[in-house]
Amino acid sequence: MLILSFLFGIGGVLSNFFVYGHDWWEPQFVTGTTIGIEDFLFGFFFSGSVAVFYEIVFNKTYQEREQTPRFPIRFRYIALTVCSLFFGSAIIFNFHSFSATVLTFGISTLYLLSQRKDLVPNAIFGALFAAFLAFLFFGIPELLTAGWVESTWSFQNLSGTFILHVPMEDFVWFVMAGAFIAPLYKFWKNFRSVKFVAQERAKTVRRASKLATEPDRD
Repeated sequence: MLILSFLFGIGGVLSNFFVYGHDWWEPQFVTGTTIGIEDFLFGFFFSGSVAVFYEIVFNKTYQEREQTPRFPIRFRYIALTVCSLFFGSAIIFNFHSFSATVLTFGISTLYLLSQRKDLVPNAIFGALFAAFLAFLFFGIPELLTAGWVESTWSFQNLSGTFILHVPMEDFVWFVMAGAFIAPLYKFWKNFRSVKFVAQERAKTVRRASKLATEPDRD
């Protein structure tokens, strides 16, 4: 959780400064600068909570898969691919940031799940949880300070369609980001989700088997 939190926290700062801040929204930070700690905090807490939601809700933990991937992929290659798709399409090819987001998350998630179909439940529940977070992220501030979204988002560049106070583009962003982040760590480390109790029982059995096979030192 902490690993992904820090990585996406940094990603939140970079993506807002280079891409989202130009055609999606114009946030006012506490510091009054073009880069704010808010970007890091959002990426940090959002990615971390989505990454472990499935395991927490279903009482699961990680276990390394016996089957090794045919073409092991290091995280730096995943990060390079995602960054190239997102920043390249937005900055070099001048895609709208929403189009760059859909392209990046879409291709990345489809590839990830095509290689690891067992991670589909992770992606589905990650997307559902992210959608719930979207309603909290927009709904609570909008109830406290009505008009916050209209005064911050660049609706001249967006559709102007809302889903329960959530701009349509942001709802799509949350859902696609959740579907990508939730299974990402398991894909990267070649882990699978198993019942926590089953994992502990398996450890106990292995320890007992090891003790039974050790020669008597007396």
